[in-house]
Amino acid sequence: MFPGAAAKRSEHWVPVEGQRVFRLLPSLAGWLASGLALLFCLALVDPLVGAAETIDRLVAVVNRQIVTLGDVEQEMRLQELDALAGDFVGPVPARREGTTQNLIVQRLIEQNLIREQIQQFPGLEVSDAQVESQFASIEQKVGGTQKLAETKIDLRALRARLRWQLQVMKFIDYRFRQFVVVDAKEIEAYYQTQLVPELQRRNTGPPPELDAVEEGIRKILTEEKVNTQVDEWLASLRRDATIEVFH
Repeated sequence: MFPGAAAKRSEHWVPVEGQRVFRLLPSLAGWLASGLALLFCLALVDPLVGAAETIDRLVAVVNRQIVTLGDVEQEMRLQELDALAGDFVGPVPARREGTTQNLIVQRLIEQNLIREQIQQFPGLEVSDAQVESQFASIEQKVGGTQKLAETKIDLRALRARLRWQLQVMKFIDYRFRQFVVVDAKEIEAYYQTQLVPELQRRNTGPPPELDAVEEGIRKILTEEKVNTQVDEWLASLRRDATIEVFH
């Protein structure tokens, strides 16, 4: 939990090494919270006493967009579901080990930065049918409706998160992937320097011919280039953003 002390500092976070944008995608409450939630409780016993209780805590502000402790806790619950169902976005599954609250805050900060960009990019609508298809896939992976209910995940939060992930995937396709070019020399270099030595190390027999694996290598190299470009883009967004993190 974040300490109650209100020490504050402005930071321009540097992306964690090796972190892929797809591992950062998931967040629901970050965009639902438009302000710090407050609960004003009226004392029933003594009408002269009024109490105002804060039920959420501010942990970060990103270009005037608020990230609360409730956002962080909900994101951690949703990532627990990722661990059960597996990520459906991105080439690299999210890993739970080492996922601290500070890391979740950084991810939510990046999601807010991405959200700002998506709002300026037309044509990223996601249909209800697409969301429900992904929802059904999650249900199946965790073992059915009852198992999903046992996770105590807010299903509206889950659906909103799936919609967000689909929007980000479309954004990445339009903004980056369609412009990536992988040439024949890069494919051959990957085959000779990475694939063949790895297969020899595993002693799996003669390696396949380059033609048989060319398309698979192209996809791998495309994703690597996309992730590199996205990392650089996010770093640029951070440099230009006003970010405050509260500890």
